[in-house]
Amino acid sequence: MSAAGAKLSPAGAMFFMAMGVLLFGVADASVKWLTSGYSTWQILAVGRVPALIVAIGLTWRATGNPFRVKTSFFRFHAMRSVLIMLTGYTFFEGLRDLPLADAIAIAFAAPLFVTALSGPLIGEKVGARRWAAVGVGFVGVIIALVAAPRPDGDFFSHLNIGAILVLVSAFFYALTLITLRRISGKDSSHNILFHTSTATLVIVCPLAAMDWSWPTGTDWAILLLQGSSAALAQLCMIRAFRSGEASMLAPIEYTALIWAAFFGWSIWNEIPTIQTLGGAAIIIAANLYIAQREVHHARKKDMVPENPVLPE
Repeated sequence: MSAAGAKLSPAGAMFFMAMGVLLFGVADASVKWLTSGYSTWQILAVGRVPALIVAIGLTWRATGNPFRVKTSFFRFHAMRSVLIMLTGYTFFEGLRDLPLADAIAIAFAAPLFVTALSGPLIGEKVGARRWAAVGVGFVGVIIALVAAPRPDGDFFSHLNIGAILVLVSAFFYALTLITLRRISGKDSSHNILFHTSTATLVIVCPLAAMDWSWPTGTDWAILLLQGSSAALAQLCMIRAFRSGEASMLAPIEYTALIWAAFFGWSIWNEIPTIQTLGGAAIIIAANLYIAQREVHHARKKDMVPENPVLPE
């Protein structure tokens, strides 16, 4: 991101990355709590407000004017806004019927989709080893899907729709990352965040208004906690990726499963199954191998590898 700031030590970058992952865990737990009483559109609408505030603050810091957001890429921003909305909607809906740890394990499929789609969509070359890792990773995804709890334990007649929705969310999220690669370096980071946050808010607000339930005082606090923790998580990761190498920070992202298991156990008494953890371990190993292969190829070409794109 374009905001200024002193470069961190490797330990400092890792700390901010870890804090970002924790804050995203808080946001996900808040969403799961809210799904029991509020529509997904309402949760999405309130959650996008802090993201827009962060975007305005970053624009102000970068340009001296909070609304200096002229862009020539409205089509890309509009496309990403729709994808972000679909990502959030399917993930939040999935959380209604799925333990938090299971949802996070399945969501780790997003980097696999990015690798699989980057060739046909943006012409990136994917070697045989990375394709093999993608295949292995999707074996882990299938294990995690099968492990998701179902009403009577019969996977084929009572598929957990929540698990399928989270997998669809991972697919949409991968598309948001790929579209961002197309615009990366052509438009400023604060512009990208501002326009996608604004457009997403414009889209979801009418939908939220049609199914609005006025929150209680406690639920208002959780709604604001969800949005603000996600926004702060983005700031922490911005800070981390500005100073740390992607290969160093990527493994920390998978501590999200630890936080998901902790919040799921402490709030809803959810305990991840061995199958869920095993599937997650396979997915994580595949993702880390793919990341290392990408770094290897980038260094062979004397290129600086791109940092992973931050979640919206």
